[in-house]
Amino acid sequence: MVLLSHTIPSLVVLNVLSLLIGIFVWYRLLGNYSQKTFPFLAAYYYFTKTDIAKYLPGNIFHYVGRQVLAAKLHLTQVEMGKISLLNIILLLTGTIFASTLFAYIADDTPLLILTLLGLSSIITIIILLYIYPSFPRKEKIMMNLYIAVSIALQGVMLSIVIAYQSEAFSTNLFMQCAGIYTLSWLIGFVTPGASGGLGVREGVFIAAMSYLHIDIAEEIVLFSVLFIRLINIMVDVLLYLSTYTLEKKMKELKL
Repeated sequence: MVLLSHTIPSLVVLNVLSLLIGIFVWYRLLGNYSQKTFPFLAAYYYFTKTDIAKYLPGNIFHYVGRQVLAAKLHLTQVEMGKISLLNIILLLTGTIFASTLFAYIADDTPLLILTLLGLSSIITIIILLYIYPSFPRKEKIMMNLYIAVSIALQGVMLSIVIAYQSEAFSTNLFMQCAGIYTLSWLIGFVTPGASGGLGVREGVFIAAMSYLHIDIAEEIVLFSVLFIRLINIMVDVLLYLSTYTLEKKMKELKL
């Protein structure tokens, strides 16, 4: 009861903030290609309207939905495709960067893992810099940092839930849990067919915690990862429902 009453409001706020940062990045991508200027509210409306489709089998229908909406945002199918691809690359680079940062802050991360994460960060950032050369590099770097913060918040949420259940919980454990979870988020994201990473993210996190012998009880790990998933789904549904309150505004914007 203490866990539920003290953490749910803060977790919801963190989750909403995480999503809003992600939507802001998408908004900046749209602005680079769209021939018409439109407010952030329009990006929020279409992103949250389509994002719920990630829970459909295939894990691609949120991107399909955005392709369908391209004309409404004065974009061609090719331009929306470029935006979606760049957004995916930003998610990859940002997540790896956040995981690497957490791993380096933690005291006893194995050297092999630190090396692999460091090299992965360098390689993915180089790819990001050189893909779509017409897109400003400085802008891509800034958006990569925004995405890193967005995904890092997911790891922070997980660590908060574990911390509330563990008597002996240190800053080091906090960083380890956050880093492992952000990496698990990435694996769930890139796994083909995993609807919203369901099952994959949680399975990878539980397996990684066991493999690395993180000193946290298995039942706490299991409950925490499922609890965070419940928060994620709840917030996704709430944001989706919020779009119905914006229908009139969208008609006024003629978008």
